[in-house]
Amino acid sequence: MRSFFHDSLIAFVVISTVLFHSVGLAVSADSRLYELRVYSSAEGKQSEVIDLIANAGVKFMAKHSIRLEAAWIPVDPKDDRVITLVSHADKSTSDASWAAFQKDSEWQSALEQASKNGKAVKSFERVFLTTNDYSPLFKASQVGNRVFELRTYGATLGNLAALNNRFRNHTIELFAKHGMTNIVYWSVSPEVPADFAKIMSTLAPPSSPVAAIDPKSTAVDSTLVYLLAHASTDAAKASFDAFRLDPNWVTARKASEAAAGGSLTVKDGVKSLFLKPLDFSPLK
Repeated sequence: MRSFFHDSLIAFVVISTVLFHSVGLAVSADSRLYELRVYSSAEGKQSEVIDLIANAGVKFMAKHSIRLEAAWIPVDPKDDRVITLVSHADKSTSDASWAAFQKDSEWQSALEQASKNGKAVKSFERVFLTTNDYSPLFKASQVGNRVFELRTYGATLGNLAALNNRFRNHTIELFAKHGMTNIVYWSVSPEVPADFAKIMSTLAPPSSPVAAIDPKSTAVDSTLVYLLAHASTDAAKASFDAFRLDPNWVTARKASEAAAGGSLTVKDGVKSLFLKPLDFSPLK
């Protein structure tokens, strides 16, 4: 016979799960290593970069156990970058997979064919990320008819934990309240050396002001990267306008800044990059 305690515990678990999922706050148990790959196109060749990834890159990533999670281009037509998100079991797996990918003779042939009229990719950067404990579990769902916003924060020296706590305890729930979809929240992977200033510029819109980074800060101890989804860029603006005026947010921000002795982010240290998914993107 089941006890009253047993039934109460089951009910609590079910209700808690429903509440978490209703606002997109399921606790993350995601141990995968994520990799944002940012390709800057040669002049006039963004479409060629897209074609190379779509027609050859996707095939050979799958062949070498590199999981494509998303692929985007910026909403801004003047921004010629192409951005992909892939995931790996860990850094050693990533290294082995990309080494095999680059050595694959079929991939080399495809790349050579695509480069007959000059290289399509002008430069390339990548950022390795791990999922924060308060993040929703990343899912490559194809909802459609939405835009994505990649946001990168540079925390003031020693305040990344306080910034994450504010997101954990207040911000992500308020984002959901105001119509934003929380997709995933990351930190820079400690396994992969990364330059803080380079990450901030790599994940920022073109001509974005340079963040006033403390020279003692590092990428690992000062960077928060996260992804939201909106119905449109106009919807994003309306959501953030309402969020910033929310009394609960105003209270949480003031309390966190008072405890830290000032802002939790450096001057010009909040970057927002709007992205639209490509046809072959698993996340839409």
